[in-house]
Amino acid sequence: MDIGLAQWQFLLALLTGALLLFVVMWVAWHRVSERREAERRIAAARVRSGHVPTEIPTVRGGLNRNGDSAPDTLPEWFIQGKGEHSIVDEQPRIRLRYIDPHGRKAGCTMHVEHLDLQKKILTGHGELPGDTYRIPLHMITGARIADSGQRFNIDTWVDAVRVARRRRGQI
Repeated sequence: MDIGLAQWQFLLALLTGALLLFVVMWVAWHRVSERREAERRIAAARVRSGHVPTEIPTVRGGLNRNGDSAPDTLPEWFIQGKGEHSIVDEQPRIRLRYIDPHGRKAGCTMHVEHLDLQKKILTGHGELPGDTYRIPLHMITGARIADSGQRFNIDTWVDAVRVARRRRGQI
């Protein structure tokens, strides 16, 4: 079986086309991943600057627990109103999926009592009496708001809590 010149040219053109298609797909994939990474970094910077995204648990209330006035560092459009703003809920009721100390997947619904930012540990209690949880943040694989079932990023929530505490002067 002898392969002719036309068949070699066809195979070469097919191989070149496949290689060109691979390069175009790789460039497109790379651009999409860069855009997503840039959007993630921008969202994280907004949270660090005080923006409260809609996908994390929030409550309505004043910004300061001590006083009635808002801090001077906030823009005027944020200060206006009756003192009721959407602020980060530091003690939400959430449904977590995490890896337990034995390496198994586990899940729980808990009411957060305390978020330790230094030790990076989430402490809370479950629905049953005596049902307490102490979960390291790096072991959490997924989180949802228990009431609505809406998924949220636990790292974004931790950053928002850190910013809220810094604004109140607790850090």
